[in-house]
Amino acid sequence: MKKGAVVGIFLFALMALVACSTPYRMMLKDGTEVQTLDEPEFDKDTGFYEYQAPDGKHVRVNKEQVVEIKEM
Repeated sequence: MKKGAVVGIFLFALMALVACSTPYRMMLKDGTEVQTLDEPEFDKDTGFYEYQAPDGKHVRVNKEQVVEIKEM
């Protein structure tokens, strides 16, 4: 019984996190539009935006290549 409750709570929490994510669109200088699962985070130390792509991959894009970031 406890194992089922733990699994249920975990699944509920996971669904709540997924529901909270808001996709964003990044426009790059070369005209490419990139969709992200959540708001890209900027790393000041490296000068790159980091985000998770819809296929689950973690991607980094140089700040110099980004023209615009908009919530979808």
